[in-house]
Amino acid sequence: MAEELWPGGMEYTFGNDADEEKAKLYRSLGVTSIESYVTWQTVEDKGKDQWDWSVWDKQVDILKRNNLKWVPFLIVGPAYSIPNWFRQTPDHFGCICLEHGTQSKVESLWNPNLPKWIERFIAEFAKKYRGENVIESVLLGIQGDYGEAIYSVTGGGWTFKGPGEYHNHQGFWCNDDYALADFRKYFSGKYRRISSLNKAWGAAFKAFDEIDFPARGEAFIEYRKKTASLGPEGRRRWLDFVEWYRGSMTRWSDWWIGLTRKYFPDTEIYLCTGGDAIPEHGSDFAQQCRVAAKHGAGVRITNEGSNYAANFVITRWVGSAGKFYNAYYGFEPAGAEDEKGIAVRIYNATASGARQLHDYNPNVIKSEQTISAQKANFKYIFAAKPTVDAALWYPNVSLTLDWQGFFEKASALRDVLDYDYVDETMLRDGALKKYSILIMLHGAVLEDADIRTIREWVKDGGALAALDFGQLETVGGDKKYHKRTFKISGGTKSIGEGKTLYVPVKWENRQEFFDKLSRLIEKEGLINPDGEADGVYATVLDKNRVLYLNTTNDPVKKKIMLPDGRKVKAKVPPNAITEIVF
Repeated sequence: MAEELWPGGMEYTFGNDADEEKAKLYRSLGVTSIESYVTWQTVEDKGKDQWDWSVWDKQVDILKRNNLKWVPFLIVGPAYSIPNWFRQTPDHFGCICLEHGTQSKVESLWNPNLPKWIERFIAEFAKKYRGENVIESVLLGIQGDYGEAIYSVTGGGWTFKGPGEYHNHQGFWCNDDYALADFRKYFSGKYRRISSLNKAWGAAFKAFDEIDFPARGEAFIEYRKKTASLGPEGRRRWLDFVEWYRGSMTRWSDWWIGLTRKYFPDTEIYLCTGGDAIPEHGSDFAQQCRVAAKHGAGVRITNEGSNYAANFVITRWVGSAGKFYNAYYGFEPAGAEDEKGIAVRIYNATASGARQLHDYNPNVIKSEQTISAQKANFKYIFAAKPTVDAALWYPNVSLTLDWQGFFEKASALRDVLDYDYVDETMLRDGALKKYSILIMLHGAVLEDADIRTIREWVKDGGALAALDFGQLETVGGDKKYHKRTFKISGGTKSIGEGKTLYVPVKWENRQEFFDKLSRLIEKEGLINPDGEADGVYATVLDKNRVLYLNTTNDPVKKKIMLPDGRKVKAKVPPNAITEIVF
């Protein structure tokens, strides 16, 4: 295959493994690398110090002969990744759920005995393959059922092969003495005085070594159902608990990436993450991107399917935070996709500025239709620099309290406008300064300091647009900022050098808001290549190109409104990607 046909600056990797025949086929499709699940179990299954790398030696030989690179998925933590002999040692310790008090075969990330074994595995792998000149990037599988940087959610099937069945479900996996000790240490550092913690939580603990999780067992299950209706003190305790739980996964990710960087100083490293960041998953994608960037690494998120809008709303947090913190990123499907999904996923990767696109080989080679779709859209796999001037408020605090409603709204907004996310973490680190417009559609509860930061951004010239998403209030229940921020009767309100636009309609009447938002974009002198909810999506690249994705079965005509008043017409074919240069 001619070198010029390879993706322009984007890594295109297939999972999993390749024989001689398949390697030739994958290369002919433009694939740059093959991913393999290199678990600890696959190389030391027979007993301690009985290393056997033969299965991966064979794979490396095949890849070298076919001029393909390798993405070893280094996994230690999930049940299937652990040698059976290790589970018989005192150093094994499975995580335990708050809901039932039942231990899993997934290793607890608070287990103090585990890090030395992880480093031993990484060191042996590096000694074996670091100098082979075959590795494109290293992917890290650090926790959960499959390897993502999330806690156990839903194992089964092949994850039971080897370890046997184990307790798994979406929940909170911290019901052990190691985790509780870390919990107490964390809040001792945060509050310093037990009186300060008691005031915040509405509690009466006598010392930090007495504080505990909000509840356990059936009591916790019932408690979790009520987190959306907690009062100020209850809100603070729940938000603190989730902050620690997510933060534990972030710190584990930080340690893993730093360890791997020690043994692979010049190799691309991706942290594998997944899910949608519900509190039970324990993931904070902005924080994961932040710690990846700290080590010159990236994040791959593994949650796509065949619906573009659905893919966008659960990958864009990684894309937004990755760009802001300077962590590269890639996308992976959660399972099967159809021929339309191939174009959808290519578009999402390029339009998001991703460095890596992963697919499972059956998704592409299973039929003539899927192969044709891949070949037709292959030219759109390239490294891009999207120009995104608007941000949507990602209400992490509100969602932590009440996980519902946001993604549906985010999905509908994407049909009229390309945008990035800004969440509380990114806000506090200054990300909002990159954008001209901030949109609020959901999540009325914010931290007091975050509301003030947004208002200061408006005073400095920003434009904040919102419909009626509830009355803006602080975690402590103070609602003073709502009228100070918006003209409640509707319209614009000047605040310093900037303004707010409030459209007093509920979500069901969102079209009125979308129309006024489009006019605001044009008044702000920004390129507006879309503005219509028609199943066609637009992304501005490098300020002089627009990449369209038409997900409908009919051709659609579009007009691109340029800041200088010019109008560029475009015709977008059905179920296709189209690039317009102006």
